[in-house]
Amino acid sequence: MTTKNKKVKKENDADNTTKCVADVIEAESEYLNLKGQERVSGFAVSGGGIRSASFGLGVMQALVANGQLEKMDYLSTVSGGGYLGAALTWSLNQGGDDVGTTKDKFPLGKIKESSRQDKKAGNDQTEEEKREANAKAGHTHPDYTNNGLLDFIRQHSNYLMPTDGLGLFSFIGVVLRCIILSLTVYFCMLTAVITVCKLCGLFGDDHGYVLFKSNILAGCISSIPPFLDVSGVFIPLCIILIVWYVISVFTHSIWVAISSKTDKLSEYLGFISAQKIIGVVWKVTLSCFLIGTLPFVVALLGDVKTIVNTAFDSTLYGVGVGIWQYIKSAKNEKSSSTMSGVLIYVAVFALVYGLLLLAYVASDFFFSMSPDVFHLKAFLFFCLAVFILGRYTNLNIIGPHRIWRDRLMEAFMPDRDAIKENNWMPAKKADSALMEDMCSGKHKRPYHIINTNVILANSKEVKYRGRGGDNFMISPLFCGSEATQWRTTNTFQKKQGRGMTLATAMATSAAALNPDAGVSGAGFTRNTVVSVLLSALNLRLGYWTGNPARNVWSFAPNFFVPGLSTEILRSGFRETDIRVLLSDGGHFENLALYELIRRKLNLIIVSDGGEDGGFNFDDLANAVEKVRVDFGTKVVFKDKNGEGMKADFGLNGILFNADGQNAFQKKYEIAERGFAIADIHYNDGSMGTLVYLKLAMINELPTDVYSYKGLNPTFPHQSTADQFFDEKQFEAYRELGYTIAWKMMESPEGREALKLPLV
Repeated sequence: MTTKNKKVKKENDADNTTKCVADVIEAESEYLNLKGQERVSGFAVSGGGIRSASFGLGVMQALVANGQLEKMDYLSTVSGGGYLGAALTWSLNQGGDDVGTTKDKFPLGKIKESSRQDKKAGNDQTEEEKREANAKAGHTHPDYTNNGLLDFIRQHSNYLMPTDGLGLFSFIGVVLRCIILSLTVYFCMLTAVITVCKLCGLFGDDHGYVLFKSNILAGCISSIPPFLDVSGVFIPLCIILIVWYVISVFTHSIWVAISSKTDKLSEYLGFISAQKIIGVVWKVTLSCFLIGTLPFVVALLGDVKTIVNTAFDSTLYGVGVGIWQYIKSAKNEKSSSTMSGVLIYVAVFALVYGLLLLAYVASDFFFSMSPDVFHLKAFLFFCLAVFILGRYTNLNIIGPHRIWRDRLMEAFMPDRDAIKENNWMPAKKADSALMEDMCSGKHKRPYHIINTNVILANSKEVKYRGRGGDNFMISPLFCGSEATQWRTTNTFQKKQGRGMTLATAMATSAAALNPDAGVSGAGFTRNTVVSVLLSALNLRLGYWTGNPARNVWSFAPNFFVPGLSTEILRSGFRETDIRVLLSDGGHFENLALYELIRRKLNLIIVSDGGEDGGFNFDDLANAVEKVRVDFGTKVVFKDKNGEGMKADFGLNGILFNADGQNAFQKKYEIAERGFAIADIHYNDGSMGTLVYLKLAMINELPTDVYSYKGLNPTFPHQSTADQFFDEKQFEAYRELGYTIAWKMMESPEGREALKLPLV
């Protein structure tokens, strides 16, 4: 593929897609003019919410101060790292010649410039004067305080509640709105369906046959023995299916005996077909039972008030457990106990059955509580209203995703007036900023790849189904994945709207709370029952988009399609669907390392700001496993295992070891270092270097960082659920990242990896 003036121009739609990732990499290489370049490098910022963004910012500032960020060809971000990446990409796009990745133009903090400068006090210094002052003060490295955008981000890191008008009550109100709207739509749908069932006499004589005075099943029902005397269709059908199943249990053994001498392949295939049929039969049986018992439960409860109260309590219990599961997902807690599993299943039953009971009672309104009178016009108007509400409500806009996107955009991609006043304002320019327009002109580097996960829970490919999806990248040139193919960004989503914006890509990459997806493809939110519950409550941060391979999406995602069809009835989540659901990139790989390894870079620097208080290196292990399986690439850390190694630059140096340490080091859990270095062995025999920086307490940090650690023992691995940072918390993580990165560049191994002059 070729590029022209940054965008990939092709004459027809087929030429705007590719199944081969080599086409994508070749286009990027041509666009960045990488061919013939001796060393291609990239910087990856992991997931972990505002914690990862703060830590990654410190790392980025250290790279800038030492002239390394300007050498980076790629910037790969995922989840919380995307906050930082989007802020940089947006600043470079808007700043023109006044900004850059050099230390004198870096938009996220300039050396020795504070937010409150006093020109008369002699602070108007040249870079040389600042360096001399630094040396006299005994500083071993230049420092960043701030001006402009960084100060704005620091003061607005509590981004979910930026103002009184968008505070806690506003946030809770929006979430409740999502739940109420979703339940209303599905309740009305059930009411319409049950009303039609009553009209057709499927519930028996309680409502008579208004449209059908006779019923084809009436004869069958009347012939049922007295001890099975039930009215309606659903319970008899349920009984028939159960009887069929019991009979099939015995006939199956007889059939096996008779067919034992027949073709074994036919026997094997027959077993598979029978198992599929049994699964469908039990689903139908359960559905018939739930619906068929409604008249009996109504009769048992008696008056309407009792029925409504019972149904409402049942529904409320389901909603409560759903919200509880959503909160646990935010805290990354696991529901491993048997009791938790039982509560979830009971909650789904309570929610569904509560809505069915309410719908059954509500449907009587159209009969005026009489089987002989039916308000046809009112019912048709009701159905039309339900259709309009369900069909034309855009799930991407009405769900939590939208508020998530807007708050992130306002905090990390603010307008200039907001930065100037250091006050929250609507981000009007960023709202319409397209991804295809980023990394252009003089600021092509670092080329930004935003990583998301395309949910493929029902994929026919066992690899995608087992992992729960595939890495779906969003970049200025291409969007897509191996599962869905790749499409040029300037044609992606154009049939559904204006295209993919930088703000939407950033928010989608950080959509951590989403049904059918979990960190590294695991977790209780991948449970089908939990996913159905959260989907029914419209609790998702993910983003529905068109499939890059099938540019035919004609209408917005709504409560019917894919809300009901895919998320609740489970007919979808495949790479061949017209629509695909994107979630947090950490649901596939949380270090943003995957795409950089795919491109076989010579140098990769990774900022890992993920929560890992136990230092299990989960995200690193997941990334190493996936690149080994998918690309045949091995990552080997430089552990101290030979005489030639003067120091241990493997993962062991990051771990805290209390043996032989003084009281200060024990109190603050001081590790030897906060980084490790590894060799990358690509499958073609080429080599690369991985520099891995990790959240860890080390020596020679500023006093305020140690103080913050003392007051907050879980630092620097505070919960990802904490997205409400204040200035002290933000600065503690930023300074930690800065110091760790600087010490890495001071070490002999770090200087060798970055090809810096040895001291």
